[in-house]
Amino acid sequence: MNPLFDLPPFPGFREDGLQFMRDLKRNNERDWFKPRKSTYDDELVWPMQCLIVQLTREASASKLPYQGDPGSSIFRIYRDTRFSKNKHPYKTHIGAVLTRTGDRKEPGGVYIHVEPGGSFIAGGFWNPERDLLLRFRQRMAAFPEEFIGIVDDLRSKGLHAEPEEKLKRMPRGIDATEDHPAAVYLKWKSFVASRSVTDDELQDPAFAETVLTTMRDMLPLLEYGWMLEGPSEPFDEQQ
Repeated sequence: MNPLFDLPPFPGFREDGLQFMRDLKRNNERDWFKPRKSTYDDELVWPMQCLIVQLTREASASKLPYQGDPGSSIFRIYRDTRFSKNKHPYKTHIGAVLTRTGDRKEPGGVYIHVEPGGSFIAGGFWNPERDLLLRFRQRMAAFPEEFIGIVDDLRSKGLHAEPEEKLKRMPRGIDATEDHPAAVYLKWKSFVASRSVTDDELQDPAFAETVLTTMRDMLPLLEYGWMLEGPSEPFDEQQ
């Protein structure tokens, strides 16, 4: 068993960790970061690992299909600057994802984003691959009430469900017009719900329960996408 799974309950992110991120935003350079990397590891990576382990245990106990790995579920802080005009070497947040298998690259999961003044929990399918995106749209076109009900439920639980990127016109290959019940959703490029998190919430050990509740609230959206990942078949409206 991975010894990293033998971690204590999530202790909260301390103010020292949040202040480190604020300072990094003002000093985003290697000469500043390298002598302070231990602060990043101790104040941000370690509590995030504790959070991942606790969430994996509690999700299993609650029969929720989520798991993470404290060694691989956390995204690296190092930015890929090769094709970017922004040459700052470091991200100014820490993020981690839990999926059905624990594989960070698996489509569909819950993402935890820790950034002073800009933290959030998000779940769903961000920029799905073309085939899966088509299946989302085919299913919505055939059974609009199904997806509309999921979005309405997410919003009733206080989640934000509105993607940043949307088409201006109906997608090609979808037999639907602007008066289709799900016309707005057929133009979405991602299918994600999110909940904002305050700095005070991050510092409270009870944040783990907030994430778990959010994971439970987001499950219908994730199950919808997971259902569509199988072989594509024609949708029979008489089913």
